[in-house]
Amino acid sequence: MDIRYDVEKSIVEFENLLGQVKREGMDNLISFIKKSDFYTAPASTRYHSNFKGGLLIHSLNVYDRLCQKLQNDEAWFRNGKTYSDETLIIVALLHDVCKTFFYKETTRNQKNDETGKWEKVPYYTVEDKFPFGHGEKSVFMIERYIRLTKEEAMAIRWHMGFTEPKENWNCISAAIAQYPLVLALHLADLEATYLLEEES
Repeated sequence: MDIRYDVEKSIVEFENLLGQVKREGMDNLISFIKKSDFYTAPASTRYHSNFKGGLLIHSLNVYDRLCQKLQNDEAWFRNGKTYSDETLIIVALLHDVCKTFFYKETTRNQKNDETGKWEKVPYYTVEDKFPFGHGEKSVFMIERYIRLTKEEAMAIRWHMGFTEPKENWNCISAAIAQYPLVLALHLADLEATYLLEEES
């Protein structure tokens, strides 16, 4: 079960966190998010948080896991790398902004387990209006409004880690070696997806 389920409270938390980022253009980025379907979109079609508001809740779950990891995991202390609150907010909350205007709600026939009758049920399909990839699309969309640091851009671009096609693995390894935040965000994303969330 998802830890978060109150979408209205989650919107307030999300906007309060983004409001802490004082970069030029942030107001316009928040305005774009409010006008988009970010608050109503699912995080996936069937794998995790595949319900209305799932993308918002997933993003907050990733933020929670990323902060916990960097604050409490001894390996990260030994690494000696520290990150600003702004960086953690940006990479966690916006890593999947590419999923705005990406899903379409439709219906399909499904047999009711209790009655045995077929009925129409809602589900999501992909309708990618801007097929520009995944992590790279998020970087592109964010940078239309605010400037990212190199490490932020790398973390968002490669947050899918080794689930990327194997042709990209050398690049991912190099990115992790240079920018440990890439690994931290990838792990936080996996933990949110597989430990905190489930499909509906």
